[in-house]
Amino acid sequence: MRVIRGYIFAFVFVFMIAEGLFAQHTMTSSPYSMFGLGEMASGLYGQNVSMAGVSIGMRDGKLINGENPAGLTAMDTCSLLAEASAFIKSERYHSRGDGTDAFTGNFSAFSLGGRLMRRWYAAVGLIPYSFVGYYFRTTEDLEGAPGSYVSSAFEGSGGLSKAYLSQGFALTRYLSVGVNLNYIFGNMTQGESQSSMAMARKISGSAFHADFGVQYHRPIGRETYLTLGAVYGYKQRITLRSEVAVAGSDAEATYEKRTERQYLPPYLGVGAVLTRKKWTYALDYRFRRYSVINSDESRATFRDAHESRLGVCFAPGGFGSDSYWKRMAYKMGVSVAMPYYLRWKGGSGFAYRVSAGLDLPLLEGRLNAAFFYDYLRLSSDAMERSLLGFTLAFTLSERLYRVKL
Repeated sequence: MRVIRGYIFAFVFVFMIAEGLFAQHTMTSSPYSMFGLGEMASGLYGQNVSMAGVSIGMRDGKLINGENPAGLTAMDTCSLLAEASAFIKSERYHSRGDGTDAFTGNFSAFSLGGRLMRRWYAAVGLIPYSFVGYYFRTTEDLEGAPGSYVSSAFEGSGGLSKAYLSQGFALTRYLSVGVNLNYIFGNMTQGESQSSMAMARKISGSAFHADFGVQYHRPIGRETYLTLGAVYGYKQRITLRSEVAVAGSDAEATYEKRTERQYLPPYLGVGAVLTRKKWTYALDYRFRRYSVINSDESRATFRDAHESRLGVCFAPGGFGSDSYWKRMAYKMGVSVAMPYYLRWKGGSGFAYRVSAGLDLPLLEGRLNAAFFYDYLRLSSDAMERSLLGFTLAFTLSERLYRVKL
């Protein structure tokens, strides 16, 4: 039991540090993160970033599957798993003739999981939910004064995080169900300044939320297994409380407190995984109803999004005495999605991601290294984004020889 207590205390300590890191460091530089809840977090953490982030049907003895909690029932029954992820990415944005470059990075996820009792598995973790991070300037004609212009600067930072408690239950040999109990929380800041005026807005919000998962897993042939999975998250209201301070050239300031009703978008996803000998093929489809999110900008509205992900893994599965290369796993993936979650002046577009990486045995766990490239384009030259990133996810497995779970 000392091992369990030690890991719990270590995770609580890391959890507190991570919460501070999420709050203090910018994890995106997208100008579109100024709307709604910010830019939704995706593809920056976990073991399967190199497989385009497939998760709905994934299950493995050393995988903490927080996306589909039913997959927790595949975890090694004699191990306590701890996982941490980090990323770096280089972004380039281009919009109507203007371009900007940015480089960001941070820790992105922490989790701890294992079996509690027979047929009952659990995990706790902290991951980002949305990001806010932007800085840009605009110049517009001054109304009533031909040849005169006014310059404005916009900046923002922060975002929302998600702390979760996942529970998976093995109902039968082949059927598992699970539930995530989530606490969404965070702070965001937004600012706008002109030559004679400055506005600063501080936003905070929190909400409890739950989502659910199911998996059906069974052999269909010699060394061949099929897993079918599904996930569902319902629409949840989140109240954002903001304080707005406005200061003019006369150094006088006015303050205003207000409350905004916002919503966490509901989603539905299905997935399938086919494992045959040393090969794994995974396919996910997700529908996210982003249209429930409100926007303060009349020109910008949110639209529902569809996304498909395909991932492939080759694992030679060598023994401990085999060469290091035979004990590695090789992964790659591709995803295609409808254009972001934002419609600007009625435009449309498309987005895709390609990724590849390695699963490396390290100490008593695994180190997952992945490169990925994202491309996003909105029509009418609203925005074009290209992103090159690198992620690391380290999963430590502690064998519990003296503990009967």
